[in-house]
This record gives sequence, structure tokens and C-alpha cells, in this order.
Amino acid sequence: MGRTEALLGRAVAANTRRMAARASDVDAPNPRPIDDVPWAAALASRHSTVRGEWDRFVADGGRLPRIGDLIAEDQGEEGSWRAGLLVSRGRPVPPLATVFPRTTAALGDVPGLWSALWSVLGPGTVLPAHRGPNGGVLRYHLGVACGDDAALRVGERTVAYRDGTGILFDDTAEHEAWNRGDADRVTLFLEVLRPAPLRIRATNRLVQEVLALDPRYRRAPQRAEEWHRALQPAGAS
Repeated sequence: MGRTEALLGRAVAANTRRMAARASDVDAPNPRPIDDVPWAAALASRHSTVRGEWDRFVADGGRLPRIGDLIAEDQGEEGSWRAGLLVSRGRPVPPLATVFPRTTAALGDVPGLWSALWSVLGPGTVLPAHRGPNGGVLRYHLGVACGDDAALRVGERTVAYRDGTGILFDDTAEHEAWNRGDADRVTLFLEVLRPAPLRIRATNRLVQEVLALDPRYRRAPQRAEEWHRALQPAGAS
């Protein structure tokens, strides 16, 4: 690990400790209840629109790269995990933001949205148990086309993926995901800035901006465009 990566790691770790102690949702269960999260309900209500754009992309021969190719780092998956970047640092990322305009518009209504991508687990794929390092964001998975027997475990709770249903969780807890079905499990994968008092919120956002300078993330939009050109059928947008 280089000096820059080590400094980033220390900054993220310190911020994660601070958020664990002082965020507004410190005592919330994990996964989070979402009945009183307006943006989650609003996004889930647009499932049919999101699903329609996804189905058209697939019908037109659209393909997504491996997530490890998108961020230039192996993610340890056992099987096939593909991803397509839609939003980075709160801003739409071409070309997929243009390919999926209505989905991107729906994402624009999510307060505190930091990043968003398509996440596709192929049949038989397992993401082994792990902990995320960044406690400054919460993750939200909206089931788009989930098939059967796909689920997420967070701590001691296991939640099945369902079309049109979201899961909001703190990924610094141990978690794993799997798709034991015979079809792809497709979700929208969001990172949302974690709720916190004003001063902590400002510090957290600064840390997220600094973390975005990590080459893995800073160059992801460029890689996304390059992989889109390489993978799409001739004549496709």
C-alpha cells in the first residue's frame, strides 16, 4: 500500500469511528427500517419504470463489465458480479446516465445520494462475508429483477431480495450476499450519505470527497465509458 492509500485509509477509519459514535442513526437496527424513509418509498414506487429501462437494455444486447474491471480491484466474488455506473460523487455519469434517463431522473430525487450503479449477480454467485470500511455512507439495494433464492445477510438478519423492495443497511457490519437461483439478480445499488448532525455531516462529506481521489474511484467514470464502448453491440448507443 502506498503512502496516499495509507493516508486515505486512516482518514476513512477515523471518520467511520466518528460516525459510529455520533451519527443520527447510531441506535438504529441493521438493516434499517425504511417505512419512514420517504425517498426509499418514492424510488421503490418507480420500480416498473426502472425495470422497463433495464429490460430494454438487455433486449438490445446491452452488457455490463465485471465490477472488478470497473474499479480496477478484485472484489472477492465467487461467480459473476457485473456493474454499471450511473452516479458518482452525486453526479450522473455518462454514458449509462443517458442510456437510462428515467432511472437516473428517479435517482436524482434521493437526498444525499453519493453513488449509484446497476449490480448484477449471476446464477450461483456468492459474495463472501466481509465488512465495508466506510461508515460515512449507508447502502441501499432496490430489487429490480431478483428471481428466486437471492438474499443478503447483515449480521444475524437475512433478507430476501424482492422486485420493487429496498434494503437499507450499514455495510461496516459483517454481511454477505448470494444468488442461488437460475437467473440474474439485478438491483440498483446506492450509497447515500449517512444522516448526522450538521458539523459531523460536513466533515463526513469532506472525507467522502477525499476518498473519491483514490484512483480506484476517481477513474471509475472513465473506465465505465471505455467498457461501455467495448461491450455494446455494433450500432448501439
